[in-house]
Amino acid sequence: MRAMDINNLGIAQKIGQVIMPRIDFNDPESIPRAKRLVEDCEVGGFIIFNGKRDIVSKTTQELQSISNIPLLFGCDAERGLGQIVSDMTLFPFTMSLGAADDVDLVYNQASFIAKEMKECGLNLLFAPIADINSNPDNPIINMRSYGDDVDLVSRLCAAFIQGAQDNGVLACAKHFPGHGRTGVDSHVDLPVLHTALETLHSSDLIPFQRSIEAGVASIMTAHIAFPDIGDGNAVTISKGLVSDVLRDEMGFQGFVITDSLHMQGIIKLGSEEYIAKKALNAGCDIILDPQDPITLVQNLSNSELDSSQLNSKVERLLSMKEEFFTQDASFNASNKENGIKLKERIARESVCLVRGESLRSKKAIVYTFDVTDSINEISTKFTKSLEENGLNLHRISVSLNDDNTIIENISEDSAIICLVYTTIGAWKKQSNLSDNFKAILKKLESTSSETVLVSFGSPYIIRDFDKFKSIICSFDILDECQAAAADVLLGKFQATGHLPVNLG
Repeated sequence: MRAMDINNLGIAQKIGQVIMPRIDFNDPESIPRAKRLVEDCEVGGFIIFNGKRDIVSKTTQELQSISNIPLLFGCDAERGLGQIVSDMTLFPFTMSLGAADDVDLVYNQASFIAKEMKECGLNLLFAPIADINSNPDNPIINMRSYGDDVDLVSRLCAAFIQGAQDNGVLACAKHFPGHGRTGVDSHVDLPVLHTALETLHSSDLIPFQRSIEAGVASIMTAHIAFPDIGDGNAVTISKGLVSDVLRDEMGFQGFVITDSLHMQGIIKLGSEEYIAKKALNAGCDIILDPQDPITLVQNLSNSELDSSQLNSKVERLLSMKEEFFTQDASFNASNKENGIKLKERIARESVCLVRGESLRSKKAIVYTFDVTDSINEISTKFTKSLEENGLNLHRISVSLNDDNTIIENISEDSAIICLVYTTIGAWKKQSNLSDNFKAILKKLESTSSETVLVSFGSPYIIRDFDKFKSIICSFDILDECQAAAADVLLGKFQATGHLPVNLG
């Protein structure tokens, strides 16, 4: 039977339990390496990247079968497992749920994500996003957050946690103590915030406190430095924030996991062994996604770590595994259909009519501004919906090299519909418009025609435009979001979403 008693574990096995390397299914060496890590290092689990359902399910079952201790398999499925596993369900960005503001909808989404994860043998969900996106220019959180309202984010985080954990998957609130104020992507560099602890207690920490009250199993630290709090170290290696604030002040009893050690925000602070030791001593329980896990386990096994602290970490992990461990890799076809319906519901309930009314014109020039590097024509779903309802369209895709001459000779009997596509993600820098895109949009909004701006992605881009007669916001480029926005523009249904952020 599997060894779940800490008294049966040696120092190397205990170190292995607090290490969580990656499996990248795009790397042919990744699965053989994972087997060695289980057999030789007895790691506590893995973070999953890429892959398809069958290979992910097969791999998790095989690794569980050869591990002496149940393994955690985690993934960044905040938008659904389709974010990581290509043939599973992908939902709109989290801010869509903030716009819908429906705790039952959030609970249902988290429940569905948990069920799909269990089909693949995954049991740790790195979500919800508990960050309050208070900085409109945030390059990495943005529409990954529920919004900028403390109560909204707190309520929806609690609902997500309950939905996931009621269905046997551990939730993880991130990124403690809040990544929403930053103007730097921590994948690229270490953000530094001169924010007082009192300020965090009155805002950013509240969703984490509500998550703790909801029974969240784990919390992930942010790679952010707060020089004015405690020792001033980056959160991941800050005893003042992890042990003193999160554990002692906020009363968190679950396990604390670092953000990825592949991120430049933490890499720049020292060697992997140095960062891991500092993080463990600060109060973290799991070192996530190290670049050289075998060497790290060996080095930490030979280093001076507080044995009582290490025992407490491993006991906490073993207890959580015993309570939540599940292995259910059976495929449920009806679950897939439920996911499609749920995705459509989220898209429809989140779309926002910020200004204006339904389209009157039967002819339109559609300008597409795409900063997402899409391979295919991104606006096909939206324009097809309009054409199927009798509109005569002329399409123009605006490139980064175009200037104002692209809008010459506009027919006055045609509406002007501007579609803007943005997204968010590590290293992407695709949430803002270029200066020439802004200049062209400024010119278009000033025409005498019926003018419409439709934003798919970051709602903050509409701040720059106050003359469009109608503005619609959705929060993702998914076809379901485009179809919902088109239906609102056509007057086929009334938008019920409300912007979950203050545009100033």
